[in-house]
Amino acid sequence: MAPLCAHVIIAKNCAACGCAKLAKVSKSERLNIPMPRVKRAFDLVITPGGIRRRVIECRTAIYRCEHCGQIMAPAEQYHRLAKHFHGLMSWAMYQHVAHRLSGGTIEEMLREFFGLTVGNEEIHMLKSLMARYYSKTYRHLIQKILLGPVLHIDETQVKLRTGKGYVWVFTSMEEVVFMYRPTREGGFLQEMLKDFRGVLVSDFFFAYDSIDCPQQKCLIHLIRDMNQEILNNPFDEDLQSVTQPFASLLRTIVTTVDTHGLKRKHLERHSGEVDEFFNVLSALSFRSEPAQALQDRLMKNRNKLFAFIHHNGVPWNNNNAENAIKRFAYYREDTVGIMREKGLNDYLVLLSIYQTCRYKGISFLKFLLSRERDIDRFCAGNRSPRRRSAIELYPKGFIPPHLVTLRKPKISQPPNDSSTIGDDR
Repeated sequence: MAPLCAHVIIAKNCAACGCAKLAKVSKSERLNIPMPRVKRAFDLVITPGGIRRRVIECRTAIYRCEHCGQIMAPAEQYHRLAKHFHGLMSWAMYQHVAHRLSGGTIEEMLREFFGLTVGNEEIHMLKSLMARYYSKTYRHLIQKILLGPVLHIDETQVKLRTGKGYVWVFTSMEEVVFMYRPTREGGFLQEMLKDFRGVLVSDFFFAYDSIDCPQQKCLIHLIRDMNQEILNNPFDEDLQSVTQPFASLLRTIVTTVDTHGLKRKHLERHSGEVDEFFNVLSALSFRSEPAQALQDRLMKNRNKLFAFIHHNGVPWNNNNAENAIKRFAYYREDTVGIMREKGLNDYLVLLSIYQTCRYKGISFLKFLLSRERDIDRFCAGNRSPRRRSAIELYPKGFIPPHLVTLRKPKISQPPNDSSTIGDDR
C-alpha cells in the first residue's frame, strides 16, 4: 500500500537535558541505531464527490544533542501517533451510530471498499476515542438542557454482560442527552435537577414526584391507561363517568392547541373548566374499584395534569423523550447481553450528539467531519478556520489495545532449579 503523503516528525528539545541545540545524525551513524523510525496512519477524505483512502507515512529524524551528546528521536510524538485519523473515525462512527452497523460489518466495509484492515477491537477503540473527543460537547448539552424552560425525561432497561441497568434520556426541544445508571432509582435526579427552573415533562414513574419543580405528566400515558381500564371493564358506568368528562375536557384544550399552539394566553382560558372538572370529580363517590383508583390518581396529580396551560411552549405529552429513546431501543435489540458498561457509555455520548443533530436538522456526519465540538456554533456557520496538524496524536496517557502488551514491563522469571520441579505448595 503506497503512501500518498509523508511527514517527518521533528524534535525541538533534548529529552535528557532540554537543550534546544540539536543536530541531525548522519545516515552512516543512523544505521547503527536500533530505533523504530517509520509508522503509517490511515484516513478517509470525504467530499461531496466521493470518499478516498489516504495513507500517511510518518518518519522520525534522529538527533544528537550538542550539549549532552544524547542521541534521540522525538519519542513522545512518535509513540502517540494515531493509526487512524479523524476522517476515518468519523465515517466509522457515523455508520455505527446513525445506521446501527456492527463492528464486524464496519470492519468488512473498510476492507472491501478501501482495502484497510481495521479489527473489531480497533473499532471499539475508535468509539472510545471519539467519545473522549466529544465529551466536552456532551457536557455542554447537559448544561444547556438544564438551563432550558422545558425538560423531557424517560428511562428504559438495558441488559449488559454483567446484568441489567437503565438508560435515561433527557431532552429539550432540540438537545438530547442519554445517560446510563446501574439501577432505576431516581435519587441522582434530585442532585442533577436541583437548579432546574423549568417544567419537567415525564410519565407517572414515582421517582419524578420528589423533584422540586413544576411538572407536567404525559397525558398520552394516562389516556392509554384509561383505555385499558375501559377494555378490562366495558360495563363499568362509574369508570365511564370519570373517563368521558376527562376526554371531553382534553379534546377542547387540544383543539385550542391545534389552533393557537402552546401559548399560555390562549390555553389559560380553560383554567375554569379544569377547576370545575376536578371539583366535580372530588365530590363523586364510587362503588367500582377501577373508578375509585382512577379518581385517586387524578386527584393526586391534579396540579400536574394540566400544568401546560399555565406556560408557554410546554407540551402535554412526552413525545420528545419517547422518540429519542426509540433510537436506543433499536440499538439495544441488536446488543442484548453483549455490551459492557464502558462501551455503552461511549456509545451514549455519540448517540446524544447524533440525536441532537437530528432534532436540529443538521448532518451528523458533517458535524463529525468538521471537528467542531460546539453544535450551536456549527449550526450558525461561524466557525473560525483552525490550522490542522499534518499528523494526529492519541490523547496523553492513552495506549491503543494492540500496543498494551508490547508496552507492559517484562517481569523477569526466576531460573528453574531441580528443587522447585514438582513442588505443589
